[in-house]
Amino acid sequence: MIRGVIFDLDGVVADSHPLHEEAWRVLLSEKGLNAPLDLSFLYSGLSRREILEHYLGPLSTAEHEKLGRRKDELFSSLMHRIQVQPGLLRVLDQLRAAGIPCALATSAARARTYEILGELGITDRFLAIVTDHDVSQPKPAPEVFLEAASRLGVSSQESAVIEDSVAGVRAARAAHMICIGYARGEQMQALREAGASAVISDFPGDMVNYLQHVTDGVSIPQRRD
Repeated sequence: MIRGVIFDLDGVVADSHPLHEEAWRVLLSEKGLNAPLDLSFLYSGLSRREILEHYLGPLSTAEHEKLGRRKDELFSSLMHRIQVQPGLLRVLDQLRAAGIPCALATSAARARTYEILGELGITDRFLAIVTDHDVSQPKPAPEVFLEAASRLGVSSQESAVIEDSVAGVRAARAAHMICIGYARGEQMQALREAGASAVISDFPGDMVNYLQHVTDGVSIPQRRD
């Protein structure tokens, strides 16, 4: 039985991918690169440093931090265009009515996470919010999801994660949680191959019943501590 649901931020809670893509294009253009973005790479769940070095080569810590700040500036300048994913508010209402608490668990920085949630007006919809500030290892390590479940007061076996990246799916599976992939197009197959228990392209009409259906249809691996 699912007693807690953990949502990723970018691409699951917030329809933020178009804004990130625009910010990355501008940043790379400023560095003299105008090649098309590899979106499958961009949304595979890698760290910002890994993305920067993929396009720009090895960077010093100072260069990485400077470029990271510029990326944040560009993203923030587009924040007025951000929206919640279609159906998300309905799903959060359904889960709350069923007594199932929700958490948000992201590898994003704390400041950007709260900036996005504040802009969307949904910060208080999540009983727990876990960011990169709260863990020592990013996805695909399971720490961010284990911390979210702990804050919700539920076990791994009672938790479901909704994720749109390969690294996020692997993190959820490493945490021994049911994982529902959220994607469209070719990314759907990538999430299945990463171990998602199910993959959706839109939030189901009745999330509570859907979670029960997914739970009944899969075997939840038991953790061995």
